[in-house]
Amino acid sequence: RTQSWGRGVVTELTGRLETDSNHVSMKVSVTERAYVKLVLHSLKHPTRDVFGVLVGRTVGDGDLEVTDVLPMLHSTISVTPSVEIALEQFGLHAELSVGQHLVGVYAANERLGDLQLGHNQAKVADVVKGNAPGKNAVVFVVDSEKINQALELNGGPHVLQMLIKDGESTKWDLVGSQSGHIALAGGATATLAKMATDDAIKKVTDFDDHLDDPGLDWRNGWVEDAMGK
Repeated sequence: RTQSWGRGVVTELTGRLETDSNHVSMKVSVTERAYVKLVLHSLKHPTRDVFGVLVGRTVGDGDLEVTDVLPMLHSTISVTPSVEIALEQFGLHAELSVGQHLVGVYAANERLGDLQLGHNQAKVADVVKGNAPGKNAVVFVVDSEKINQALELNGGPHVLQMLIKDGESTKWDLVGSQSGHIALAGGATATLAKMATDDAIKKVTDFDDHLDDPGLDWRNGWVEDAMGK
């Protein structure tokens, strides 16, 4: 079953991948809320593998808008019932907004400079892609080497790298600087720098935390409230 869910765009990421047979161009737009929540989740667990899901919608001819992220876990991922439950809950949550879907995943890897998906991370990414409208999905990986610069007072460079799985490819490929670029707009990096306090970082909740304490809310609605202050 194809599932659905978003809207609201602040930030644009453009990626292009060339193959021998064709040229695929994808533009992915990302809200401030999604970017800030994603990076705060990775900052909370700097020595752990972090993983979550992207929520958004397909626009135009294969482009995407990412309007929110839902943090899943902060441990090495394995394909377990808890991951399946998380994906189902995330999908139901996304459907609360008309036109929204799960449109990808994100990861921040334990090893500095690791910008690839692990085997089980890729399996979950494949499941999300397989259920996305038109099988259109993307992966973001946090470049941890850029985190300190990203927290500069006025907002340093963004920390996202993009991976796509094109056509019949068997793996998620990193979109490099020679074949595409990522452009953030709308003050997302400055908002992150302002919000990345110890209290805010500790407050981020993922589905792992929710399983330990059901009173913790993996939706993290407080992030958007704090952005408005």
